[in-house]
Parts: sequence; structure tokens; C-alpha cells
Amino acid sequence: MTKPMSWPLGVLIAIDQLGNAIAGGNPDATVSARCYYFAQIQVNMFKYYWKLLELIINFAFSPIHGPQHCKRAHKDEPHEEFYPGSDITRAILGIFVLLVCIPLSILLRLAVLIIPGWRYKPE
Repeated sequence: MTKPMSWPLGVLIAIDQLGNAIAGGNPDATVSARCYYFAQIQVNMFKYYWKLLELIINFAFSPIHGPQHCKRAHKDEPHEEFYPGSDITRAILGIFVLLVCIPLSILLRLAVLIIPGWRYKPE
């Protein structure tokens, strides 16, 4: 039997998947995994857009998930399909990432100061 997911992590993943669905992506995949896929694996004309989003997301989640958050998220979703979306949905995704990740990066940095057990520990 696998260990159940912690409440904060479950909420963060749900927000991640909701943002991905709103932005025209697979509702079962996360924004993090989608950004890694299009920034590092699938060559496309928006590669630098995806790399920028990946950089922002990695920075936001680094206190609790380490410097390669998007890569780990993609590794955790090996069989998911990733959709690039249209220009409008990519714009929505960019806005979502900025609106969520900027305050989240501040909150997560404060959280690991208050609750040191949440801090990322390399394996």
C-alpha cells in the first residue's frame, strides 16, 4: 500500500491540474509537466515561452520540491498526453502561472521557515 499524499501537496496538484484544464491542456496532467514537455522534449516554435514558464514554476516550487520540479512532475506523469493549446489558451496559461506562482513562491519560502519538515531534501 502506498503512503497517502499530504493535504498541502494534494491541494497544490489539484490547482495545477485545474490551471492546465482551464488553459486548454489535458485535465489529468499538471501545468508543470506540460511546461517541461514542451520546453525540453517536444520541439516547437514556442519553445522559449515554455522554458520561461518552466523557469518560473521551478523557482516557485524549489523550496518544497527542489530545483527540477517540472522535470519531476513530467516523470510522475509518464503516460499523459500534453496539448500545446491555442494562442489564447497559452496566454491564459501564462497569466495563470504568473498569478499563482509569484505569491506561491513567497508563501512556500515562508512555509519552510515555519515548518522546516516541508523543506526539500535531496534524495
